[in-house]
Amino acid sequence: MSEIESTIETTENGWNVREEIPEQDALIAKLKMFGYVLVGILAIGFGYYFYSGMQETTNEEAMTALSRISSYYETGQFQKALDGDPARSIRGGKVIGLKAIVSEYGGTPAGAFSALYAGTSLLNIGKYSEAMPYFESAAGSDDQTVSAGGKAGLAACNEEMKNYEEAATLYEAAAGAKDSPLYERYALFAALNYEKASAGGSGTAKEKAITVMKGLVAKNSGSDYTNEAKMGLARLGWHEN
Repeated sequence: MSEIESTIETTENGWNVREEIPEQDALIAKLKMFGYVLVGILAIGFGYYFYSGMQETTNEEAMTALSRISSYYETGQFQKALDGDPARSIRGGKVIGLKAIVSEYGGTPAGAFSALYAGTSLLNIGKYSEAMPYFESAAGSDDQTVSAGGKAGLAACNEEMKNYEEAATLYEAAAGAKDSPLYERYALFAALNYEKASAGGSGTAKEKAITVMKGLVAKNSGSDYTNEAKMGLARLGWHEN
């Protein structure tokens, strides 16, 4: 099939859609990539939070180990980030990998943070089943943002394994409250996975996709996610009564 499936024009609730509608696979692949990037950004961007707030010695040790390996993660050397670089030392300390950090410091906030790094690294190299335990660990974090990243990572793994309804449920859990800065992104990912599930024969998935997309449109934030939701509703043939 071609990348372009159809052109749809409709007007509902004051919005117009006249777009070349990509096939579901192409659209989800594009947005899924953005989701992977977000998980990575969460893992990088909250480093200062943990570093500045931690008090316990073990947490401090974990963060030091994480800081030594983070450059490999940030430059896309995911396997080395996971395994470490035993031939290298920084300020006299060994450069151990994310797997070792999680194993040794998994009970600390920095350990949960490292689990998010590890899961994302495995996700990026296509080892989805191996990534899931790390994302589960991150999802159990007391920090809401790390927890959301873990749930989104689990969702992405399920999506890759074509467990679309499970992925959608996990994306909804990652989205959190409607005023969360993560809500629109992950709610849309949930809706797109429900749409995929409906194409595979799920009887209720289409209704769930429509419900989530309608909620995004009603939020009327003007974001790209709102526009994608409008296009999704057009694809699904929904019209306001």
